[in-house]
Amino acid sequence: MKINLKIFSKSIRKIKIRKPINEKGFIIFQIDGLSKKALDKAFAYNLMPFLKKMVLKKDYLLTDYFTGVPSDTPFFQAGLLYGDNKNIPGFRWIEKDTGNEIIFKKPDSAGHIEAMLSKNHKGLLKGGSSYVNLFSGGASRSTFTLSTFSVRYLFKKKVRHFDIFIIFIFHIFTLLKTIFYVIFEFFFELYEKILDVIKKRVVRPEGVFPFARAISNVLFKEIETFGAIMDISRGVPSIYMDFTGYDELSHHRGPYSISAMRTLKAIDRKIKYIFKELEKSERKYDFFIISDHGHTPSLPFVHLNNDEKLETVINKFLTENKGSAADIKKNYTVYEFDTGYNVIFKRLFLYIDDLFKKNTCKIIYNKLFNNIKYNYETKKNINSKNVVDWKNKNVIYIMNSGPMSNIYFSDKKIKMNTEEIEFFYPGLIERLCDIEHIGFIMGKNKKGDVVISYKGSEGFKPFFKHDIAADEKLLSIYLNNISNDTLRNIIEYLEAVNDEKLIIDSIKDFCGFKNSGDLIIFGAYNKEYVVNFENQLGAHGGAGGEQNIPFAVYPESLNFDFSSVNNSCQIYDFLYKNYVV
Repeated sequence: MKINLKIFSKSIRKIKIRKPINEKGFIIFQIDGLSKKALDKAFAYNLMPFLKKMVLKKDYLLTDYFTGVPSDTPFFQAGLLYGDNKNIPGFRWIEKDTGNEIIFKKPDSAGHIEAMLSKNHKGLLKGGSSYVNLFSGGASRSTFTLSTFSVRYLFKKKVRHFDIFIIFIFHIFTLLKTIFYVIFEFFFELYEKILDVIKKRVVRPEGVFPFARAISNVLFKEIETFGAIMDISRGVPSIYMDFTGYDELSHHRGPYSISAMRTLKAIDRKIKYIFKELEKSERKYDFFIISDHGHTPSLPFVHLNNDEKLETVINKFLTENKGSAADIKKNYTVYEFDTGYNVIFKRLFLYIDDLFKKNTCKIIYNKLFNNIKYNYETKKNINSKNVVDWKNKNVIYIMNSGPMSNIYFSDKKIKMNTEEIEFFYPGLIERLCDIEHIGFIMGKNKKGDVVISYKGSEGFKPFFKHDIAADEKLLSIYLNNISNDTLRNIIEYLEAVNDEKLIIDSIKDFCGFKNSGDLIIFGAYNKEYVVNFENQLGAHGGAGGEQNIPFAVYPESLNFDFSSVNNSCQIYDFLYKNYVV
């Protein structure tokens, strides 16, 4: 125990607390992917008794709010941590001017985006701590934060990654408890998988998911709670934690599955631990428990569309229409980013198959040597990684973010308008619109107007060119003229919380992002489920249902109304003005 205390004390001295201890700090406890509707169910099933008690005591307010489109963590955290999310069009996209492939499973992508955000905006967490987030927000300690694992940050002394982890390891009781729960979670996942097979339940193909579940649902959760409690005892002025276990399981089994809802019991205990620590803290804190988006139950597009992905549909169309008078291209490459865990196993089997071929050892040696050389060169020039070769003028690149898909055409390095797409690929848009499980397609015409197309629309129509949403009668007339079930269902769902104008404005703004697709496809939504372009049973990233309505629990004493929030940038403005400046 003496060793533990010695290491603990040494770490406490590592970060100087510049903000006077008598000034109030803030703590953000993010439950990734939990909608207000799912939280209400958790309360009804008594899965989160402590958080429910906090709200019932009237010291804290509970409300829903509007998260905007895209309903994704990168969009939300860019807004909350830097006050700017206007060019974050999903979880993955292409920068057409550079060819950069941005994928928020890769540290380099997160680091690249954070570097751009921090050029013009001050981070919210200066002098504070970030745990399991996508961006650091300028935090002094950044533990398991994706952006700070990129090459540009990893060896900077001023950003600490592993000190909390090291202290955690030396805290024997906590370490042993965590190891036990990691093993338990791993085998519990295997047990649930067997039940899924026996009961013939549809689940996402899981691959290495038992490991991912154990890490996100146990290891990350324990380390970030441990670190936050240590930070509170030191008086760190700002702490931001993201608990990702519910989000992961919602994608795999659905947002209302027993597996997903079960994770909330453990998360509720962590809220209790941190709340109790706040009562003993020398510095006073305002405590925020929020979600970044929700999850709408979903069905994979590939299951509904005869096992054909968007890539297959487009490839078929291009093949069938080759040789026509309007066909001005010879060779096409259509690529759809594969987001499944089983990709790792596909690659593994390819390497195993290669073992039976001639000169295998030499091939493996060369591949290994070249990979080492490539990684070294990449560290020298970070921008050389993940670059799409636009020199091939016949590339169509599909980047899915749940129920929304950004499609990029390599014909131009800037966004193509709908007239240009129709000229280069005549009939393609109509073919996509005819697919039952595609809700609608959007783009910008040559005049710069946001336009929409769908089955039976006979081309593109203006998407709320004027402020129709402000007038209920005009809105009704417009929807009758549009006659699109998905758009109608999206608006009617949000009409119940008086947010129909917000979703219209948000979709229009999103379509105008520099980095959003030349074409943007939204999956069909029927009020029960949304069609997901990824192989997932819980969806967010687009529009429709709970994915756009997260929740917030916050102190009643604050002069801030979360129910009025329609973009996370508003949260940044409030927090920065009241706690950072």
